[in-house]
Amino acid sequence: MMMTPYTTLLATTVAVVLLTDAGAFTAQPSFGVQTTSRFATTLSMSDDDVLNKAIEMMSGGGADEFETPDMTQARIQTLVDQNPVLLFMKGAKSFPQCGFSDTATKILGSYELDFHAVDVLADQAIREGVKTYSQWPTIPQLYVDGEFIGGSDIMIEMYENGELKELIEKVAASLEA
Repeated sequence: MMMTPYTTLLATTVAVVLLTDAGAFTAQPSFGVQTTSRFATTLSMSDDDVLNKAIEMMSGGGADEFETPDMTQARIQTLVDQNPVLLFMKGAKSFPQCGFSDTATKILGSYELDFHAVDVLADQAIREGVKTYSQWPTIPQLYVDGEFIGGSDIMIEMYENGELKELIEKVAASLEA
């Protein structure tokens, strides 16, 4: 189909994805193109590249990123187990995307301890899954030595009364040993 500067292109992607008993994906992606002219073109494709792209587009990531809620919970558990100081936050340490996450990073930064941060805005499964994992409805969420501490309000309170400093110092000492 020949496109002109005056043609409006509207592309849609539709795919039927089935999970087989063996855990494999099967799909028949269909790509439709609609223009303001009287002509429309529909292509049906089934090669692996198109299938993988369809899965990537529908899941918000790649084919390997499709996971069940149990898989998400296991991934969160691994993060908690592997990182002595872990902050689930909106944005990155260097560029928080909300005021509460900014406050949390500033508090942790004041201890001059390297902490691991997970940007929940970049991973919807983690964003929802961490709320279930902790049974806490808001983000940011801080974990120290595998224990859920709380959000920025609790971090502020613990910072002000010195409790957070004690926890952080204990973790720092164990890292040095």
